[in-house]
Amino acid sequence: MRCRTATAGGWFSLSLVPMIAAPLAAQQVVTLPAEDRLLEADFEEVYRVGTVAGEDWETFGNVRDLAFDRVGNLYVVDTQGARIVVVNPEGGFVRQLGGVGQGPGEFDQHNTTSIPIAVLSDGRVAAFNQRFTVFGPDGEFERTVRLREGAMIFMPRLDLDRRGGVLATGEVRIIDIAMLRGRADGTVPQPEHRHVVRMDLTGDEAALDTVAYAWLPPGEATGFIPPLSAGALPGGGVAYTDSSAYAIKVAGADGMLERVLTRPFVPEPVTDRIREDERERRLKGLEGDPLGAGRSGGERGAMMSTMADAMRSQAESMEFYPEIPVVRRLRTNWEGYIWVQRRGDEPVSDGPIDVLTPDGRYLGTFSADEVSMPGAFGPDGLAAFVEVDELGVQTVVVKRLTEGIR
Repeated sequence: MRCRTATAGGWFSLSLVPMIAAPLAAQQVVTLPAEDRLLEADFEEVYRVGTVAGEDWETFGNVRDLAFDRVGNLYVVDTQGARIVVVNPEGGFVRQLGGVGQGPGEFDQHNTTSIPIAVLSDGRVAAFNQRFTVFGPDGEFERTVRLREGAMIFMPRLDLDRRGGVLATGEVRIIDIAMLRGRADGTVPQPEHRHVVRMDLTGDEAALDTVAYAWLPPGEATGFIPPLSAGALPGGGVAYTDSSAYAIKVAGADGMLERVLTRPFVPEPVTDRIREDERERRLKGLEGDPLGAGRSGGERGAMMSTMADAMRSQAESMEFYPEIPVVRRLRTNWEGYIWVQRRGDEPVSDGPIDVLTPDGRYLGTFSADEVSMPGAFGPDGLAAFVEVDELGVQTVVVKRLTEGIR
């Protein structure tokens, strides 16, 4: 099958050249049990960091991402200080990367609401802040890698791709004024797929390729769209979810779909009451200055203000996908086990977490009351969780998972 240039859809756009053919139908569908087999969350606590009474390095304002390296060091992204704190396997301070500024290795204060990171296999750190900033294994600034100039880029979480580079664990979305106008006048074609994207950071500009083609829901709905959530697998493949059903797809290193892991859960239909509640929830989240237009100022601030107005208008008139997706997110650990978080009792709430293997074994389910989705997985069964106390103080707790689910 011949590949052609693909364009990600909606009013977000990313052009890239796929390196693989669109996947064929899965060769195997594995139907897993309908009844949950509950797992005990008796994890060993290794250490915890984060307190208002400690040293400056462990006073976190807004922990937005976590990552481990191959020797078990933990990297904590605190966007309030636009910094990355490195902690050793015993919970001690190693170093701090970043900081607010315009200099080498610093982060633009106007774009610090999210700084996704990945620790590469050689110990370098890649952090995204409208461009990639690469730090060496010693923590020293190494270089920057461009993605696309003149656009606002929304990057999902990052994962270490086992074939080199980093994997975007969701849809990479780029707001481009020219693309917005093209969508408005109909000159930009509709896409056929969503893409699970790998990024090679060895050059001055990131090289992107599609490692898996995901289903793109038809129509213009923006409410309850089935999420695209992916995780890297040890052999270079990926696991991902892209539909409203419980269907976890496993693709090999060649991008071909190998199997689909299913559980017989039925998505809930979207009612008028659910639509009304979701509109109100989204509009509440857009109150004030949600994109930081006032903080940015100038031309960028004006663009952000226009975008925020468009988002409010879109929320008020939004269309809805007819079903509430069963799966909310997916992550993979270093050994390739797939953690799948289902929705909770409410349409937008976290529920139980299933643990699966890529070859189609169901290991069991953690109750939503006992386990939250780890912020990061590390070697030897390490997992990092963010806890928040009644005063809003964030603590990062590192635990070791039990045998059998690592």
